[in-house]
Amino acid sequence: MREKINSIAAAGANHLSSCMSPLIPVIIAGSLLKLLHLLLGIAGLAAGPTGELVRIMGDAPFYFLPVLVSVTAAQHFGADLFYALGAACMLMTPDFLALMQGTEPVSFLGIPVVHANYAYNVLPVILLVWLIARLEPRARAHFPQALLGTVYPLLVFAASSICGFLAVGPFGALVSRALAGLLAVLSARAGVVAWALLAGLMPLLVPAGMHWIFVTTAITQMGTAGVETGIMAACFISNMALAGADFAVVLRTRDGGLRGQALGAGIAALLSGVSEPTLFGVCLREKAALRGAMLAGAAVGIYEGIVGINCYVYSFPAFGSILMFQNAGDPANLWKAAAAGVLSVLAGFLFTLAGLMRRGRGRKTDG
Repeated sequence: MREKINSIAAAGANHLSSCMSPLIPVIIAGSLLKLLHLLLGIAGLAAGPTGELVRIMGDAPFYFLPVLVSVTAAQHFGADLFYALGAACMLMTPDFLALMQGTEPVSFLGIPVVHANYAYNVLPVILLVWLIARLEPRARAHFPQALLGTVYPLLVFAASSICGFLAVGPFGALVSRALAGLLAVLSARAGVVAWALLAGLMPLLVPAGMHWIFVTTAITQMGTAGVETGIMAACFISNMALAGADFAVVLRTRDGGLRGQALGAGIAALLSGVSEPTLFGVCLREKAALRGAMLAGAAVGIYEGIVGINCYVYSFPAFGSILMFQNAGDPANLWKAAAAGVLSVLAGFLFTLAGLMRRGRGRKTDG
């Protein structure tokens, strides 16, 4: 039973990663525009139509993330692209969103429609596109050839849309809300444990693609509430701990190739928040780096749980994008995040250095 559950979880993480990874460039573009708008606000230049248009451009990839992910999900699952897009766009039409955000009960043919906001939310659309990919080809195979150009598209689009707002969409939204609620409860009641675990385990979650479960939850929270209360800070701590581990490898290794790789990976993690070069290029060769980064992440995660660090703009968490933690109404937050970053780099460096030195002494003893 446990193996089956693990298999389902791994498959789900793989699907989520495959659907989200192609969207990274446009998400980063939107993030940078949001950071630019933040900088304009600090400089007092955000007022007026130019600043407003920069804000709108930055928000567009996140607001329409369900539409964007319908394309990548259709490619991943092998669904018809335009049926997938049509169903996603239906969930994002202004009139439908207005109905969902209203207080009056909504029903379709007497069946209650669950109120849910699909903007910024990807899980409902991914589930819906998966269902379209599974059912649409089978329906086409049994449909009269003479009606494939007229009646069939009508039935497929109508069925996809109805299934979206009656069943799959609400289920996906419910799962997203449950994840957000669980993290909120853990943050409020056991923040030290929650963020220590997440920051410590992140180097294992990223290679498995399971970090997207948390990242998509964070994006949804920022889109709906304007603030996210810990996930991105834990990712930031983990990335900085990996950078520190890289620099310890640079200092101790005698392998010139590994030294150069670790230096480049450390700079990438420190400035851009890209952790894959460290995880796949350094940690697979130096297990001490992986252990050191995980220990450092858990240790500084305790600090995060104590002081509380919020995120206001999504970006790859790094010192190069640290303004993602800036907010005029919470001026201390940026400094708490900066302190967490510095502590993470130092802890990752020291824990990894200690592991490498211990291993070196062991080799000398063995010799």
